[in-house]
Amino acid sequence: MKQERIGFIGLGLMGKEMARNIVRNGYPLSVMAHRNRSPLEMLSAEGAVEIASAAEMAKNSDIVFICVKTSEQVSEIVNGPDGLMAGAHEGLIIVDCSTAHPESTERLAETVAEQGVTLVDAPLARTPREAREGRLNVMLGGDASTVTRITPVIESFAENIFHVGAVGSAHKLKLINNFLSLGAAALVSEAATMAAGMDVPQEKLLEICSQGGANSAMLAPVMEWVLQKECTKLQFSLGNAEKDMRYLAETLSDYRLTSEILPPLCEFLKLARNDVGEESFVPQAYDSCLKRNKIVTS
Repeated sequence: MKQERIGFIGLGLMGKEMARNIVRNGYPLSVMAHRNRSPLEMLSAEGAVEIASAAEMAKNSDIVFICVKTSEQVSEIVNGPDGLMAGAHEGLIIVDCSTAHPESTERLAETVAEQGVTLVDAPLARTPREAREGRLNVMLGGDASTVTRITPVIESFAENIFHVGAVGSAHKLKLINNFLSLGAAALVSEAATMAAGMDVPQEKLLEICSQGGANSAMLAPVMEWVLQKECTKLQFSLGNAEKDMRYLAETLSDYRLTSEILPPLCEFLKLARNDVGEESFVPQAYDSCLKRNKIVTS
């Protein structure tokens, strides 16, 4: 069987680890540099080949993965002057691992299909640590035959793979997933702030809440920042968090759906981003809560 030629665009915290697992699993891998060349040089040492443009990558790949921050970036990579479609060939598969706007994904899939190219949405769950360990969760939106074809490559960096449905469905589910997780993180940040303001030992907050119904996957990562000023368990930026919830709000509007909780969560993330910076991680929203309550901790 012919081995798939893989291209990868977006060598950030997640992407560089995903790409490294792909090349370590024996796939021919092409990569592109952005501003930071260190991930590319790391991958080149593993056997990846540097490509000058997205168009050239498309010509030399069977499957191209994209892992960037926004739908606008994805669209530029695909349809820009020297983008993937400028070098596309019939049968090319584009796998978008970004957390993108579902409407943009569906529209882009229709556009590339006119030239015989298939786009699949494949958003990720878990953190750069799991990406490094090859244990990400991946949601897939696309037809069954395409999903079957790309699954062996995705298994290089994923522990769990879920075929959600048609193109766009995985990005919708990812936004809902992030709504649940970011909402829980916001609650933990405010709960820890309440404890600080009422002289309740925060280590006891963690100890007791972790043993009952108040526990969640966000409790320990946020409390790691509260108690230790470390963010090893949840390295997800506030800028991305705010962007994702904005995409969800716009998608709900498209479907004429309402939410009572999403608007205040969007405002919480916007305030935190403005207070501590968009590159700060979600647990650091706790510092924004302290600031707004005028609480000074040692």
